[in-house]
Amino acid sequence: MDCLYSLGKPLVRARVVARPSSKNKSPYLLDAELDDDSKEVVICHSGSLGCSGAIAKDSYIWVLKKDDSSNISSHEVYLVEHDGTTICSHPLVANKIAHQLLKKNYVLKDISNIIPEVGVDDCRFDFMAKHNSKTAIIEVKNVPLADYEDISAKDKKKFIASGGSYESKSKISIFPYDGKRKVVKIPISERALKHVETLHRYASTSVCVLLFIVQRTDVESFCITKLDPIYWNAAKAAFDAGVIVKAVSVKWDSQHCYYNREIPVVW
Repeated sequence: MDCLYSLGKPLVRARVVARPSSKNKSPYLLDAELDDDSKEVVICHSGSLGCSGAIAKDSYIWVLKKDDSSNISSHEVYLVEHDGTTICSHPLVANKIAHQLLKKNYVLKDISNIIPEVGVDDCRFDFMAKHNSKTAIIEVKNVPLADYEDISAKDKKKFIASGGSYESKSKISIFPYDGKRKVVKIPISERALKHVETLHRYASTSVCVLLFIVQRTDVESFCITKLDPIYWNAAKAAFDAGVIVKAVSVKWDSQHCYYNREIPVVW
């Protein structure tokens, strides 16, 4: 596998003891017992909060010790073991992975002059580049979560109660993923909606890409959730207008992230 991103040192496995931390009630902090000989309980920062329930008491996570000892938390959460797979829950690494995917031509062939963080109208996009003779505008979205169907929690509960089973089904990676899993009347992410609407406007003159980094390997496809109909409709309209929508699955070990494969986007 092609290595896309590496941390400075290996992660350490730990078990969540309390979230929020017993010493500080910030939702971004948790207590975890290191899974080594020390069994030390440390305060960890979780940038994805509870990752829609994946990070909870007795969950196993993978953490990195911080270099700055002045922080309240001594460790940062990067990975979580959930439903038999390892998921990267850290919200800030997707752009670093995407940068390497762009450089290695996994997203577009013959791309050059890749520039991070570029403003277009009233939006800030993750990358701008040159693709042949055109400007390329690339927006990256982090996708850690998945389910067997893109349905509400209520409908899933009904399906299981009626004797339904997901044993033979493959998981679908889903964005955006609201932990409540119900139909929403306002967009889950106004920022994501603005990005896709701006890409739509520029699709006729630029190469516009909506790139989803799927931080797990136990999925067969990717979808934009229909539980957020405003965002779904905007993304589908952008796609129909020529915006390139891609989803790439990556695999993590205790220190490195690897390219796994591009997975199909289903509408």
